[in-house]
Amino acid sequence: MPSKTSWINKEVIIQSLRNVGWVGIVYFIGLLFSLPVDIIGKLSNDNQPYPIAIYENLFKMQYPIQMGLMLFVPVILSLFLFRYLHVKQAADFMHSLPLTRSKLFYHFTGTGFIILIMPIVLNTAILLSLYSFTDLQQFIDVQDIFIWCGITVLMNSLLFTAATFMAMITGLTAVQGVMTYILLLLPAGMFMLVCFSLKNLLYGFPEDYFFNIQIEQYSPVIKAVYLENKIFSGMDVTLFIAITLLLYVLSYVLYKTRKVEAASLAIVYPVLRPLFKYGVAFCFMLVGGMYFHEIYQDFTWTIFGYFIGSFIGYYIAEMVLQKHWRVFRHWKGYAGFAITISLIGLFIQFDLFQYEKKVPDMKGIEKVHVSHSYYSLRDNPDSLIKDHFMDDPQTIKAVLNLHKEILNNQDRTVTDEDSEQVFLYYKMHDGSKLVRNYRVNIEEIESQYAALYKMKSFKETTEEIFAVDSNSVDKLSIYADMGNRQSISIIDPEQIKEAVGILREETYNDTIKDRDRVNLYNVELLLSENQWIHVGVRNNDKKFESWLQENEYLDDVRVTASDVEWMYVIDQERYRNRLFNVMDPDTEALKLKKENKGIEVADSKHVEAIMNQLVYNQMTNEYIVIIKYKTHGNIEVRGLKAEDTPSFLKNKTDN
Repeated sequence: MPSKTSWINKEVIIQSLRNVGWVGIVYFIGLLFSLPVDIIGKLSNDNQPYPIAIYENLFKMQYPIQMGLMLFVPVILSLFLFRYLHVKQAADFMHSLPLTRSKLFYHFTGTGFIILIMPIVLNTAILLSLYSFTDLQQFIDVQDIFIWCGITVLMNSLLFTAATFMAMITGLTAVQGVMTYILLLLPAGMFMLVCFSLKNLLYGFPEDYFFNIQIEQYSPVIKAVYLENKIFSGMDVTLFIAITLLLYVLSYVLYKTRKVEAASLAIVYPVLRPLFKYGVAFCFMLVGGMYFHEIYQDFTWTIFGYFIGSFIGYYIAEMVLQKHWRVFRHWKGYAGFAITISLIGLFIQFDLFQYEKKVPDMKGIEKVHVSHSYYSLRDNPDSLIKDHFMDDPQTIKAVLNLHKEILNNQDRTVTDEDSEQVFLYYKMHDGSKLVRNYRVNIEEIESQYAALYKMKSFKETTEEIFAVDSNSVDKLSIYADMGNRQSISIIDPEQIKEAVGILREETYNDTIKDRDRVNLYNVELLLSENQWIHVGVRNNDKKFESWLQENEYLDDVRVTASDVEWMYVIDQERYRNRLFNVMDPDTEALKLKKENKGIEVADSKHVEAIMNQLVYNQMTNEYIVIIKYKTHGNIEVRGLKAEDTPSFLKNKTDN
């Protein structure tokens, strides 16, 4: 009767453990000191002056060490385990053994999984023991330990299978390591680089919106880096398990078809070599364009960056594939790549897909959001405004008029100094969305922006005062924006209710021209949930000022000419070169005063007239106003627009 042969080959396993067993030992010790030893040290320190730093999310414990181990140990393990595939003598020897390729694959990958998972399981057992026999249960729940164990096992398995997959594609160990991280980061990196290039080519492309809101969704490595603050969701776990299984199956299939003589080839499968070559050229092209655009902010230099980046990337890939540097005679492939990319760039640049001109039809719009950036749409638990979208038909029409005017005055050369962002987000009835982000000169679209700005629904979705329940306000504090007056506090519920009502009314009446004006007073509302909101009161908010007068608060907070030691006005146009070419314009403005390059305003009526017209941004307006206050001698620098300049000052500056 023939004897049965065991499916498990002990010699292969023992040999693998001799070669890579040290990786598991290092991993176990690293996790041991990152979690159990650190926890024991914190729990045993009775003299610690601060609260013990043990967190529910165990990834916060020695986070840099944990992340370093998680991101590098699985890849290093795979490099050593499958090193034999990349050395011809070792490959010939292993494949001459009386073992099928399936058995070899299962033995090596199985050994790898055991070496990775055992340190995690042992440390989990130690953590559970600490949970049972120490005060650890005061800080964490038992499920927190199992969540840590599960996610760590999942990420290690994913990175190990990704590295194993790359081991089957390449014949060089160094390329395997590099390509593993490229594989895991490629979706996010490509997404970022393509978004940056589209921002330069397509007017209105919302690069920041796509990059900052969605970038982490495209790479397991980036997701892992955020584990300190955000545990994986159920969808993340399902997706990563699916990716791990897919990579494992693909690795098995590739190993079954891999030729032994492919050792030392950069890319084993000929069909993948063009993909590798042109993929590297494309990535280098995007990086080159981004680099030169950021340095020179010029379209010609950006195009040069695309060219030089693609050229370098293409020939680096050729050198890797050919394993020597004499590859410059292979120019036809690069010429074809350059022509193809140029045609795609022309299609985008001339907007053949009508991306730039697209304005949604009003009938299809469900609601719309307008702000200075996408940040206002991000989940912010401190914001009282829960819905930032407007569905009022008149407001939607005003937004569309603004959008059309922006496109009519399209200017790609506008600079940050004389512009601001307009972020538009349309939600359509069919479930789709249209998102645009423009940098515009507000003066060119002022009438349309002003029409939107006066809409009640726009104010209600952008100003927190409309989301405040006056009954939940515990205290109202008022202080002058200029000078150094002390604040006053109001706790009377009736007065608070009156003040909130007047502030809402004044906010409704604010115009677009009021946005930049310096606040006469700042109002802070302390809510019951220990939350603060701020409201500015400007010089045209007469009703609130009258309310302050009626309740005898005005004299306590109002800054007048009597609080000013001196006021000095400088014509910024005349001294623009000096003010704009220094790191600290405020200090340079004081030097101009010492040189008597401006006008000192002494008359108290003139001082107050100017104070009522000041704006915050001194660098984009015609005049700079320097004010020194008597109290504490502090100095403020503000701006003054030409249109708001009192006649007495204009007469002096014109001479």
